[in-house]
Amino acid sequence: MPNRILKESICYSKDIDDLKPDEEVFFYRLMVNCDDYGRADARIPMLKSRLYPLKENMKSSDIKRLLMKLADKKMIILYQKDEVEYLQMTSWEKHQQI
Repeated sequence: MPNRILKESICYSKDIDDLKPDEEVFFYRLMVNCDDYGRADARIPMLKSRLYPLKENMKSSDIKRLLMKLADKKMIILYQKDEVEYLQMTSWEKHQQI
């Protein structure tokens, strides 16, 4: 996974400002774990292991809730391919220097 450079404008984003602190942390952790096109495996066990590898108390239900919050706010799009859940960040180019 390549390193990510987040743009300073991320601090002024209305969408991100509207998130609760735990939702915002989830968003950032997700952003640094996506591929070069802003996509990632959206299966809960995969997200838990990639985004919170050292947080033993992070529950799968919490990850599901955070994922659904970003989907409800249209910050990510959830989709399936070959019966596997994936996500696409909708503001990928806006917040990340490619």
